[in-house]
Amino acid sequence: MKKAILPTLFAFVLVFCILPVAVAGAEESAIPLPILMYHSVSKTKTGVYFISPEALESDLVELKRRGYTSVTLWEVKRFLKGEGPLPEKPVLLTFDDGHYDNLYYGLPLLKKHGFTAVLNVIGCFTEYSSTHEKDCLEYSHLTWDEIAYLARSGVFEIGSHTYQMHAYKPRFGVKRKKGESEEEQALALNEDLEAIDRALLEKCGVRPVAFAYPFGAFDPTGEKVVKSRYDAVFTCYERINKLQKGDEKKLTRLYRINRDGTKGTTAFLNEHRIF
Repeated sequence: MKKAILPTLFAFVLVFCILPVAVAGAEESAIPLPILMYHSVSKTKTGVYFISPEALESDLVELKRRGYTSVTLWEVKRFLKGEGPLPEKPVLLTFDDGHYDNLYYGLPLLKKHGFTAVLNVIGCFTEYSSTHEKDCLEYSHLTWDEIAYLARSGVFEIGSHTYQMHAYKPRFGVKRKKGESEEEQALALNEDLEAIDRALLEKCGVRPVAFAYPFGAFDPTGEKVVKSRYDAVFTCYERINKLQKGDEKKLTRLYRINRDGTKGTTAFLNEHRIF
């Protein structure tokens, strides 16, 4: 009878005592990585997806004061592949959509305070600005030449935000549209991503370092296609990443926190526990 009880008792101890301690230990050894998602930097517009140059600079100053060190996505990739270290308190910045104001306001401020960022561009917006009226702070997106310049600056890494799927219709981002098969969705998405990848290589001399889901929206087929083409993928889940060295699977679901421009620096950072 006693022999029959021992395996059950051991299993109880393992599940309720040893495993929670092991999980807790792993959590404690993980490095927290907040990834902040910016969009437009504007002196004239306010809102959830706009931030003033003054507020952006305030963020950079306060992050440094709180002990954060800016890291590149390249450094994050090396760490998650088990090939390099990260500082004790890393932070990664991203800018979505490829607004011209990211160059005009963002580049000088990032340089001034020693920060880098990933710029996720939309191909069709860039093509339009490259062939029509451009360099207007109110509405322009970056041209191909300007993206190439930013890539050479050493401040920005360049990522993909689709060629022309940053839209609510006829599909919501990369998700399947009504009446479409999985095969048709995969074909359309691969064609779009090939277009942005090819344009960035041919016109800017860069390969995208990551993909950012438009609106943070994806489904199983969209995720499968994206993961087959990019080794790093940004989502819009608003939480802090917990990174373990060598945990490469984390790269395909990197969480980001949108920088809501209606909030001040201290309130925003405190709300998301970026202490």
